[in-house]
Amino acid sequence: MHCRLKFDIGWRSLLWATAGPPVRKARADRASLKLRQHFHQGTAVAGLSVRTIFDALLSELALPGGSTVLMSGVNVQNMADIVRQHQLEVRGVDIDLERLSPAAGALLDAQHDTGAQLCVVAHLFGSTNRISDAARLRERGVFVVEDAAQAFAAPYRGCTETDVTLYSFGPIKRCTALGGGVAVFQNADLAARVQARLDTYPQRSDIWYRRRALKYLVLKALSTPLAFAALHRSLAWLGRDPDEFLGGIARGFSGPSLVEALRARAPARLLALLAAQVTRTDDSSTRAELCREVLDGLPKGVRLGDAADTHAYWVLPVLAADPDSVVASLRRAGFDATRGATSLRALSPTDTPVATRLMANIVYVPHPIALDRHTRDRLRMAMAEALVS
Repeated sequence: MHCRLKFDIGWRSLLWATAGPPVRKARADRASLKLRQHFHQGTAVAGLSVRTIFDALLSELALPGGSTVLMSGVNVQNMADIVRQHQLEVRGVDIDLERLSPAAGALLDAQHDTGAQLCVVAHLFGSTNRISDAARLRERGVFVVEDAAQAFAAPYRGCTETDVTLYSFGPIKRCTALGGGVAVFQNADLAARVQARLDTYPQRSDIWYRRRALKYLVLKALSTPLAFAALHRSLAWLGRDPDEFLGGIARGFSGPSLVEALRARAPARLLALLAAQVTRTDDSSTRAELCREVLDGLPKGVRLGDAADTHAYWVLPVLAADPDSVVASLRRAGFDATRGATSLRALSPTDTPVATRLMANIVYVPHPIALDRHTRDRLRMAMAEALVS
């Protein structure tokens, strides 16, 4: 069975993260400088995760309790949880399935209705779109956050019309460092304040990161078809839900102590690997071409993000009328499809019917980047049979 979890990191990097020599402060400082130089469109701040930086940003913005924060209708659940931890209210803004982003004017209308002074727009599944309302929102005094956690790919380097752009390098992201996040600020003073806050947090240990790397080293080894099929059967035999098990181990933060877990500094080893990963030569065109090849011939209503400005296909999702049936059909064909491979959720169901329908009917299939031509053909035929029948 072909596993849906593909870790975008080489064996050598994983082995170094697990068992490499100690990382001195000088190397960590060079890594931070390298990151700032790479994200030269603004002032870059690196941290343990995007959630860590976002939490620190909210602390610095210090919005009045009860204020509304606009968030695009499909977003990471933890991001909404962090907003609520700061005693703020979340208002979801619905999205368009062809572009996977709020329609032009939708954010402005929601801001007019709520008086929101903060807006967070997430690019979905590797797609990116110009945030058409960003300039007008900033004219109204709204702080605009571009969440490009799922969209780090060449040549996209963020929207200069927003106040800050967030990039994530968690375990299942492109160019993963098994953690870490980068925020690119247009306001250098705010960036310095956020950095100063992050610097007050206790640092995660090198041992913590080595153990984390070891876990993903094992998972990468188990993601080969034969090993993964054996794991899948073993989990089923033990009465464990393979879908729930795999989804849980791929998440970086969870549980009731979310904020406490977030408020920590990245270990030097993570920063060194992060700098190496994000600055490596990377071309997303092959990923996009292979995904379009697999999607070719499927009905328009099945494909997502066809009208996006760009699409790097971080993951490969489709829309299914009967998602459970599609998942079962693809698994019988040897492909580990799932309905919930990520922590994305529809926010504010009453305000976001399209986003709610999307998350109720979405199916993620194994990414074709790791499949040979014959297997990609099999995947395409299996998808056509499952989705059209």
